[in-house]
Amino acid sequence: MHIPRQYYCTYFLQCVYVIHVISRLGHFLKNLKSQLPQTRILAISALNTLLKESPYKLSHGEKSAVLEDLQGHVKSSLEGTLTPTFQEEGFFNETLTSLSHVHIITDSETASRGGQGDSSFQSLADKSITRFYFEFSASWPRTPSWISFLGSDTFYSNFARIFKRLVQECGMPVVLALKGAVDEFTIAKERSKQCVAAEALAGVLHSDIDGLSGTWESWLMPQLKNIILAQSVESVSEWASCIRYAVTGKGKYGTRVPLLRQKILDSLMTPLPPTVATTITAKRYTFLAAALIEISPQKMPVAEVQLHNTLLKEVLGNMCHSSAQVSVPSNLMFNQSCI
Repeated sequence: MHIPRQYYCTYFLQCVYVIHVISRLGHFLKNLKSQLPQTRILAISALNTLLKESPYKLSHGEKSAVLEDLQGHVKSSLEGTLTPTFQEEGFFNETLTSLSHVHIITDSETASRGGQGDSSFQSLADKSITRFYFEFSASWPRTPSWISFLGSDTFYSNFARIFKRLVQECGMPVVLALKGAVDEFTIAKERSKQCVAAEALAGVLHSDIDGLSGTWESWLMPQLKNIILAQSVESVSEWASCIRYAVTGKGKYGTRVPLLRQKILDSLMTPLPPTVATTITAKRYTFLAAALIEISPQKMPVAEVQLHNTLLKEVLGNMCHSSAQVSVPSNLMFNQSCI
């Protein structure tokens, strides 16, 4: 590549800057484990800014679309810088524990669990800064949340995006390293830990990398079924947001279908055992509703249209269910499916 002499200095400074940024990424990744709220926020902000969509580990179809979006400008991989950090023993377990402290759980929720929860790690000022940062910097969801029974949640899309970008940058080694921590936090009693598990899983599901489909049968699908059948209802809104994030359209206009969207929808459509509690049935409808929010009726492929028709028939049969926990979400699902 020929560089005019007058630009040598500028080019050299740009190269120095890029090398400096790459060298700092591992530092910011380690700082996700920090016990200092301000340090964690800085690390989160830096990683969300510096980790961009990388085409190196994407599936073939997704890679072509991303390269087209990037118009041929492909950055170098950061895999060599990040891999030693996340492969440290217990790294993701410590990271998820630290990030769970960031989630703001209200005093009433904490009291209902007998004082459990990690919100006490943050002072009132820290909580205010945290809430402002995530509300100000949120770039997701693409569509408004108008379904009332989803309720409020503390799902931070910034966290999900960090995990997604890590997976896209470094591939399956991140997924394998993250699996144990996600499994542990998914069944944790503390809502804050389930929140961060939902964010990590959402990032993995939306990463669309080579090899991800191979983990569907062995890990992702069973994990999703366990989440649906879990008796705990405190973190339903966070898991609904996880599913909503996972099926969100990709690209500038959100028109590209994620790699695992159809598998996720098919899993949600799988009939529940006849003996499950009505709360589980209501949870499944909540998850389906969350997924359908992000799907544009005008751009649905044939498989999603057929899924819509099947779902309509199902909810019609449950609109007069004897339990309000089932009939209310069934009516809301019917209204949403007809839009």
